[in-house]
Formats: sequence, C-alpha cells, structure tokens
Amino acid sequence: MYQLHRLLWDIRRHPAVRDRYLADAGPVLDEYEVEGQLREWMRALDFKSLYEHGINPYLLYFCAIQLQVDRAEYYAQIRGERS
Repeated sequence: MYQLHRLLWDIRRHPAVRDRYLADAGPVLDEYEVEGQLREWMRALDFKSLYEHGINPYLLYFCAIQLQVDRAEYYAQIRGERS
C-alpha cells in the first residue's frame, strides 16, 4: 500500500509522473511496484474501491484531480453512484 501512496503523491507533485501515467499507466505502476487488486483499481481509476480499502483519501482526491477526473464524477463514484 505504501507504494501506491507514494505513486499518488508523485502524480500530484510531479507533472512528469502524471503525464507518463496518463500516457501509459502500466510502466508507471511497474516502476512503483503496485501489484494485485490495487493495480487493477488504479488502472481502472476505481476510486471507490481504493477508498474502501484504506487508500489515503487526501492523496486519492488530489491524484484524481491531477488525472483530469471531473470532481463531480469523483464524488459520485465515492458515493457509489457510478463505477
């Protein structure tokens, strides 16, 4: 879980990481050693599952914004209105 938190932080703080993630998430997830279900949820931008499994909500929210996810869509997903 630490590796994913680090990735979320870096996406927020480093535009180059964000741009690489948006272009092709796979190699970035490999670099940060994000595996298993966390990897699947991150690839799908399944914020509700990430949130429900203990990912830091602050990091998750600001990462979503950097990944150009609409705020209304993000909140709807967290509330379970969309997946």
